[in-house]
Order: sequence, then structure tokens, then C-alpha cells
Amino acid sequence: MKLDRLHRPSSLVDTASAPTSPAARPGEVRGHGAGKPESVHKAMKYSRFVRLMKLLLPSVALVLVGLVLAWPQIRSQAERLAVSMTGLDPRQASPRTLVNPRFHGVDTKNQPYTLVAATAVEQAGNPDQVALQQPQGDIALETGQWLAVRGDAGLYSKVERTLDLDGNVVLYRDDGFEFHTRTAQVDLTTNNAWGADPVSGQGPDGEIVAGGFEIVDGGRVVVFTGQTHLVLTEGGDIAP
Repeated sequence: MKLDRLHRPSSLVDTASAPTSPAARPGEVRGHGAGKPESVHKAMKYSRFVRLMKLLLPSVALVLVGLVLAWPQIRSQAERLAVSMTGLDPRQASPRTLVNPRFHGVDTKNQPYTLVAATAVEQAGNPDQVALQQPQGDIALETGQWLAVRGDAGLYSKVERTLDLDGNVVLYRDDGFEFHTRTAQVDLTTNNAWGADPVSGQGPDGEIVAGGFEIVDGGRVVVFTGQTHLVLTEGGDIAP
């Protein structure tokens, strides 16, 4: 019996002759490992987040502990401030203070005057009234003369342009007349002045003591009121 060659089943494939898969190129992902890099990336992000929290959480905890420990002192200071603010009367608030102020103006005849002081304090609730320390004023008279006034303290009205002097008041006129009294009122719009306290004065013509005085007619005339005692110097004359 002649034996035919054994034929391989058609279903069998010669593995030796089967084409091999090409090698994976660098950076190319094949098969079931395609999702692995994304998982690694997420794991790295989570790891960085954990490390950051390990640094931040102790710091936050330390700050909270500090606030808890300092809270009694903070509360005490806040309550003390609230009490002081409640007891503060707005009317007692320090008004605006000026150092070495200088006021300028003119009278009804357009003659200038200047008023200076060591300090000036606007009165609370009425900024028109200004309290002055060591005020001094120079007033030009229409006769061409000038009158100077000064005192320990004064109250100046910026609207009415009046000056109330108090304490060691001195009025001096450039023709040599000088008067001393305790209080005086000066109207800077008319250059008139007056006082009801005892006054003593002197000038080229003599000395005078009186119960009060008035400077009228734009400063040209001085009138002494009350009980008056006048001593004239030899050859003296009463100045106008």
C-alpha cells in the first residue's frame, strides 16, 4: 500500500513561519498598559497635595492656638476701648488749634488791621469764635496814626470782627499815649475801643487814672469815664 505524504491540517499554522509582531516603538503604548501613565499622574498630584497639607495644617493649628491663648487680652482691650468711646462726649472733642495765627482785615473805611497771637483755638460748636492766647493787634487810624492793643487772652469773632481782651490789657497809640486796664473790647470795623474796668494811662502831657475809658471817632478821641484823676506835666497840653 502506497502511503501518501502526510498533510498537515489546514487549521494548523506554522508558528515558525507566522509573521512576528513588530517591536513597540519607544513611547508607544500597546495592549492593556495604555491607562497606566494617567494613574501615575493622579497619584503624583495626590502625593503633592498630601505633602502640602502636612505643611499647612500645623501652621493653621498654631495660629488657632495663639488666638485662643490671646483672646482674653484681645477681649479686655476691646471692652476697654468700647467703654472709653462710649464715655467720649463729642462736645468735648479737641477743636482745631492754630499756632502763631495771623488775621488780616479792613475796617469800614478800608483801613487795614492785623491781629496775631501765640495760639488760636476755634470754639466747639461755634467756629466763628476763636480763643486767643497773647493776642496783639495793630490798627491803622484814619488820621494816619496807629493803635496797638495786647492782652493775656482774647476772644475774636471772625464774623463780627470784634476782639474781647482779658488780662493785662495794654492800649498804645503812636503819639505816646499808653493805657493799662484789665479788660477791653475792640471793634475792628470802626477802630473804637472801650472798657469798664479801672484804667491808668500816661502820655506826653501827663498821667491819668479813671474808672473806665472809650476810644471813639475812629481812635481820634479818648474819653475817660467814672472817677477820673488827671495830672498834667508842666507845660503840657491835652492831646486830641
